[in-house]
Amino acid sequence: MIRFLFLFLIGFVSRGAFAFPENVRHGYFSCTACHVSPSGGGVLTPYGRSLSSELMSTWGTTKNSGFMFSNPEDESKLQWLRSQVFLRAVQTYRDTPKVEKAQFIPMQADLEVGADTEKFAIISTFGYRANDASKDLKEFFSRRHYVLYRFTEQIVGRLGKFMQSFGLNGPDHISATRRGLAWDQGSESYNLETNYIGENFNHTLTFISNSPEEKSVKKDQGISINSSYLWRQKSRLGVSAYQGRQSNFERVVFGPYVTISLTEKFYLNSEVFFQDKTVKATSVHEKGYATFSRLGYEAIKGLTPFVQFDRSYLDDSDRNSQFDSYGLGVQWLPYSHFDLMLFAGKEKAYSQDETDFAWLMLNIYL
Repeated sequence: MIRFLFLFLIGFVSRGAFAFPENVRHGYFSCTACHVSPSGGGVLTPYGRSLSSELMSTWGTTKNSGFMFSNPEDESKLQWLRSQVFLRAVQTYRDTPKVEKAQFIPMQADLEVGADTEKFAIISTFGYRANDASKDLKEFFSRRHYVLYRFTEQIVGRLGKFMQSFGLNGPDHISATRRGLAWDQGSESYNLETNYIGENFNHTLTFISNSPEEKSVKKDQGISINSSYLWRQKSRLGVSAYQGRQSNFERVVFGPYVTISLTEKFYLNSEVFFQDKTVKATSVHEKGYATFSRLGYEAIKGLTPFVQFDRSYLDDSDRNSQFDSYGLGVQWLPYSHFDLMLFAGKEKAYSQDETDFAWLMLNIYL
């Protein structure tokens, strides 16, 4: 049993660093309604900042939803300038039959800034990350940077370093469909991306390359496709596929994902991806899957309790590769710059005892 159930995650970073796929239930099918990035996440547009107050926050006001609590509609500011601050750290707590452990880890300290005009955008982050076992944020680097060109309202091209568009593109980077498939935080690669952004269909084709400044880090190289359809004006049906390789294996990953508006308040985010992986040294095939599901209910504006389930089972010939995680949580966005989430659950690897865990997350984006 949990004797002292506490994990505190404090990140002075918006979950706006990622997308909110459940916003499709409000009619926002395209991520570019709120973000510069076609796949969502990263620096917000002025409209995106205003929407975080009007639509997503319990007591939000648009007057202070801009950069550093400024008014995003202030005409005296440079209208092409985009900027956002991201700071993040994590305090973990876990209670197993053998050990009880808590650890505090600084994770991110970034400024994302750039220029965004009608046709052209250039965006970059500047910040620090941990580069050794001490976990201190010592190394200066850019997490993502890219140039973007809007050929038409529907066709958008992008070149640079960023996460590929795949599946829900949600903020849950520790989920089975992100970390379980080696697409965790910090997995950004150098990509060439083409997007079609329509009223009812979105399509993204991405050519993925290794990061030239991180030769020692294993990164994917390959190609991915992500397509989605706006269903009944309130839900998203999608499919993603990836084929690529790392230094010691090749793999294919594919599968469907959905954001379903069950009612005006209830929504379901779910995705399942099947992986066929070939280890180069042995030519052994490992076939399996990873899945993530979250069922949420917006009790009042900005306050959403939810249940969540993850499973990774990436080698169906080895039951020890099965790992499950499930639990209950609640997310609350009281004001436009604040996002809190509490989650408590259990984790279980096959043939091992369950582990109790919980976390409380605070996000502030400036």
